[in-house]
Amino acid sequence: MFEQIRKHIQDSDIIIGIGMIFILVLIIIPLPGYILDGLIGISFFTAVLILLTSLSSRNPADFSVFPTLLLLTTIYRLAINVSTTRMILTKGTSASSKIIEVFGNFVVGGGGDAGGYIIGIIIFLILTLVQVLVITKGATRVSEVAARFALDSLPGKQLAIDSDLAAGYINETEARRRRERLQTEMGFYGAMDGASKFVQGDVRFGIVMILINIIGGLIVGAGIQGEGISEALAIYTRFTIGDGLVSALPALLISSATGIIVSRSVGEASLPEDLQKQLFSNPRLLYIVGSILMMSSMIPGFPFIAMTGIGGLIFFLGTRIDKKNLLGKETDKSRDSTKPDSEKGPEVYLEHLRTEALEVEIGYNLIPLVDQKSGNTLLDQISRLRRRFAMENGLIVPPIRIRDNMNLEPNEYSIKLQGSHIGGFKLEPDKLMAIVTREMEKEWEGESFQEPTYHLKAYWVEAEKKSDAESAGMDVVDPSTVIATHLSSIIQQNCSEIMGRREIKNILDSIREDNPVVVDEVLNEKKINLGQIQTVLQNLLKEGVSIRNMTRILENIANHAERTQGDAHLLTEEVRLGLKRQILTTLADHERKLLCITIDSPVERRLREGIHRDPEEGFVMALHPDFQELLRNSLQEEYQKSLKEGRHPVFLCSRAVRAGIFHVLERIFPLRSFTVIAHEEVPSDISITVAGEVKLKTTSQEKAVSIS
Repeated sequence: MFEQIRKHIQDSDIIIGIGMIFILVLIIIPLPGYILDGLIGISFFTAVLILLTSLSSRNPADFSVFPTLLLLTTIYRLAINVSTTRMILTKGTSASSKIIEVFGNFVVGGGGDAGGYIIGIIIFLILTLVQVLVITKGATRVSEVAARFALDSLPGKQLAIDSDLAAGYINETEARRRRERLQTEMGFYGAMDGASKFVQGDVRFGIVMILINIIGGLIVGAGIQGEGISEALAIYTRFTIGDGLVSALPALLISSATGIIVSRSVGEASLPEDLQKQLFSNPRLLYIVGSILMMSSMIPGFPFIAMTGIGGLIFFLGTRIDKKNLLGKETDKSRDSTKPDSEKGPEVYLEHLRTEALEVEIGYNLIPLVDQKSGNTLLDQISRLRRRFAMENGLIVPPIRIRDNMNLEPNEYSIKLQGSHIGGFKLEPDKLMAIVTREMEKEWEGESFQEPTYHLKAYWVEAEKKSDAESAGMDVVDPSTVIATHLSSIIQQNCSEIMGRREIKNILDSIREDNPVVVDEVLNEKKINLGQIQTVLQNLLKEGVSIRNMTRILENIANHAERTQGDAHLLTEEVRLGLKRQILTTLADHERKLLCITIDSPVERRLREGIHRDPEEGFVMALHPDFQELLRNSLQEEYQKSLKEGRHPVFLCSRAVRAGIFHVLERIFPLRSFTVIAHEEVPSDISITVAGEVKLKTTSQEKAVSIS
């Protein structure tokens, strides 16, 4: 039982709940003076802690709990005020709070004369008016303005995060962190807009409380206990002033913290560090200020010692800062001079050796295309295509760098893969591209060209002729869409090269959070390394198989790792068999029928004979040149026949030669323009219809004998 009680006590939610109940107890139940002294001490401690925390915060959102803490401390002080008021009115001279008595005697001077009481009341009113008219009013106004500006700037800040993510300046984790921090800032400023009203109410309540204590004390002392008016006024005024001060001072500290936290701009350092850097970083200014103060001591009537002492101190501070800056420069210079040449150069040169997986270089006339303020959408389109590849193919496209290149022509762009040029085009940034996608009744006026992605006939048209071009049967796109479409096509054609080990490591780390068993089994128990997993995933992506279901892929790798002895190509075939329903679903029609091109038996037999599994080289395909030429001709014929009939070419063969057929086809036709499946990969609920057959056509009996 005691263990359960201890666990509940350690629970922060339970502690806060007990604290709120205790505040209600303060209001209802009378407490002795020594307990109230402890509670007043906690109030002072909390106020000082809040003030120091606000000074050390680098960002207002770093102290996001401040609005709620402001409410809790306000309620806490009000509850203490109620308890101390009850004690003062009920006990009078017998009130036993040492802190209240010390503050009251200290302010009124201990003499108890009328002048001391008036001075005490004036000091309390000054503290209160400073909070009401200066700190609280200013903090409230700053909170209102900050909340409004924070809300207005939210879309721009979110767009900036998305732009940095699309441009590759930050990764997904950093973007998520920045979005969460942005939401925290918005919540903080919104909460502070209302929480500052608590401070205003707290200050006004202090004025009302001191009037209640004095008037109530006169009524209780003179009217009920039979004391003289002057005696009652002296007793209750002294305690009221002390009570007001022990409440006003923590409130003043928290009000100051409110003003500091809402007026604090975002910085990399705390407020004291920023003050040191920005206010005392220039020793010349300190020399000037110190000299002015020392010279002002010569003015008749000015305090010579005070002005000279302060001016000399500031001048001395300037000399110390100047020496410190000079010493720092000499240290940096000596460090650079003593640094070996081997340590100086590499960092500069290594920067030039770095290559990105994907880059888009643009000429200077195309720079406005990446400026979102001008309404261009290139960065947004790149962000969307990265998201689309992740959702559809499971491919994590690394951040794409967009750079200007003065070596390119002004209207030219270049797409680079692993640092090598792989595609590009010349655009007309102030025009639209009209692409001919179907038969046109009449020829469009102007010079035609081939667009870069699908090599279709296209024209450059003015923006005002967009409707005419669409009416003529053309698809009209802006230059940003041209680049994004071209980039998407290149990513699709080369996705296997884009899938690097860093991306695979990130994927495995993500899966480990939900399914650590399968990841540990593959990496630790089956001893499959990242390179083998990378090859399997690259083979799947090359053939257009989505790798989104990574858990299923890893399970198949784990199941067949021992039998295949870690051979990545054999593992690929086993993984494909495990994903057969996923693969065939995208190929079959709505009636679960699939039109296929089969491979003739003699052809399969020769392919089996030419496929070898080398222990070092892996998959090796050695075919007779004559046989290879006849096979290519037959595959081309069936491929073209399928395209003419409006069908996606799907070749069906046995598992033993499936990879060999794909190996031949990928050297003839673009990737993703055909599919090769094995008989074993076809689910039982999908029916196969033979639309063609790959046969070898010989022109002579000798050639037939040579390849038989």
